[in-house]
Amino acid sequence: MHSTLEPTTPCTYGQLELRLLRRAAFTAPYVPQMIDFIVREVTGCEDTPPSAEQAARIHSELARFAAHGQPGGLELARTMLDVRHAVDLVHGERYRASAVPRMQPDTVVSETQLLELAVRAGRERVLPAQGEVLVIIEADGTSTVYRPVTPAEASAVRMSARNAKEAAVRLNAAVVELLTPHTQMADWSRPDGYGVTVAIEGDGVSVSWWPASLPETFAQWEQGGIRQLCNSLLSSVFTTTEADNAITCVAYL
Repeated sequence: MHSTLEPTTPCTYGQLELRLLRRAAFTAPYVPQMIDFIVREVTGCEDTPPSAEQAARIHSELARFAAHGQPGGLELARTMLDVRHAVDLVHGERYRASAVPRMQPDTVVSETQLLELAVRAGRERVLPAQGEVLVIIEADGTSTVYRPVTPAEASAVRMSARNAKEAAVRLNAAVVELLTPHTQMADWSRPDGYGVTVAIEGDGVSVSWWPASLPETFAQWEQGGIRQLCNSLLSSVFTTTEADNAITCVAYL
């Protein structure tokens, strides 16, 4: 990562494109090497932030390399198009990121972070929506919606996320305290430390079984009554749901 290329003042498209390209992940290892070579040829040093004129020359050299069928050229060409697509869509300084389906509290990302996320996803999975909203579709079919926000709104989102995280930590501790006297809890330090495990998931807590190196112990959770015991204990204190061999606690009753 070339942090020296991080702009502290408004930059030209060529300067921004170069920064995003140097932070992109390429399959062909010689593509980053070629980018560094071209930067050295133009600026004299690959770690020297290029001027606007130098960045324009670097863009022209990269475009020429991408267009002439050189090894890695097609991948570079695709990534340059991804950069153009991202820059055309991202205009705000801060964005509220909301997962769909909602699995965790909303977060805030900067313009720089969103640009890098959009380039990594590729233009096929970065979709514009009304009001300068962006939707990035993940490889697993989930998506994240990015809405531009003011500094005050961003601060409120961060505070809400911090409060939700602290509440989840307290909920996790309460669930562990409730279950520990009544059932065998997992011991992660031992290869045979199977038992009930409690983990924070988003703004809730998931209770499930960890079989460690003994998969046959899973029967204790399903057929041995431990899951039913845990659900009975938890549902008397917390709002719970059951799915995928786990019990989720979201709040006190």
